Amino acid sequence: MHVVSSKENLLKGIQSVLRAVSSRGPLPILTHIKLEADASAQRPLGDPSGKGVLRLSATDLDVGLEAVIPAEVLESGAVAVSGRTFSEIVAKMPQAAVDLSVQESSAEMTLRCQRSRFHLRGMHAREFPTLPRFDDASVLTLDAQTLLAGIRRTAFAIAGDDKGVISGLFVNLVDGNLELVATDGFRLAQLRTTVDAPLQDVSMVFPKRAIDELVRQLGHAGSLPVGLRLNGQQVAFSFPDRYMTMRLIDGTYPNYRQIIPSTFTREAILDRASLAAAVDRVGVMASERESHCVKMEFNASGELNMVTGNQEVGDSQELLNCEYQGEPLTIHFNAAYLGEALKHTQSESVRLSMNTTLSPALIRSLEDDGHLVLLMPINRG
Repeated sequence: MHVVSSKENLLKGIQSVLRAVSSRGPLPILTHIKLEADASAQRPLGDPSGKGVLRLSATDLDVGLEAVIPAEVLESGAVAVSGRTFSEIVAKMPQAAVDLSVQESSAEMTLRCQRSRFHLRGMHAREFPTLPRFDDASVLTLDAQTLLAGIRRTAFAIAGDDKGVISGLFVNLVDGNLELVATDGFRLAQLRTTVDAPLQDVSMVFPKRAIDELVRQLGHAGSLPVGLRLNGQQVAFSFPDRYMTMRLIDGTYPNYRQIIPSTFTREAILDRASLAAAVDRVGVMASERESHCVKMEFNASGELNMVTGNQEVGDSQELLNCEYQGEPLTIHFNAAYLGEALKHTQSESVRLSMNTTLSPALIRSLEDDGHLVLLMPINRG
């Protein structure tokens, strides 16, 4: 194998897959990046008429990443080298062409850049796990930005600890409708939108760590589409110059629909920015021992009284005007959860729908854009 690449392209390729390199994997090969040079492959970026690419792959068996960069391939071949060491070497090289040559019988790589030379012992490429392709599976094409926006507006509610299936994002595609749901048992975020999807009845749960990486890949894709293939407990995403696989969370997602109220007896309409700022201010005095509780008192005069207290430090109060319908109500929420719900609701005004002191409440935009956040009140006895 013999390849020449610009440092810029090579470093971008490495950085695109490095987060899938295992730091302490069960297999030494998982700490490596696989390099495959193909002299005949059409370039996905750079000169569209040129040929010759270098394909970089990494996996920890849960997440797999692949990037393709244009390169001058003098000799095709493959090798696997230490991901962290390879990354550090290339990052410190001058801004010039990098020459990579491999003695495949011994899996040893020599890197040259101007007057710098490095000798790196690698492993044979055949030992590296092959990323699943699912070529026989049907391809679902989604707009990258639609999926990205949906993930960002829901994933904040995923359970932080290892709590099984709710430690992931539920993704449901039925009859051209995309639904994303996340919950940690105390709050729930849901987004529904229409997509041009030929497949029906596809349900899966993305693990949180894989979601963080998928967000990066979708951000890189920009306005380009993403292809999705599903096969059992694994899913693959195809981008013009990237490829990603993830192992899904196995299990049945809870029946969240049964806890979302369909009718309400009390409703408040508030300026989203004003409410968010007020929650942020009074939240400073919220007690951690009392679940960062903020008391919200709604009355018929259209005024919201917000109070937090901390016996060791002090208390705070803030008054806000609102449009309120229904009998007066005092309800308590986690200030941090309320603040996050407002942050991810994209509208100038929000609708806070409630029933009783202890029943779930919904936060939605006035435009009803398919997004809602359900909050469970705090029981103050």
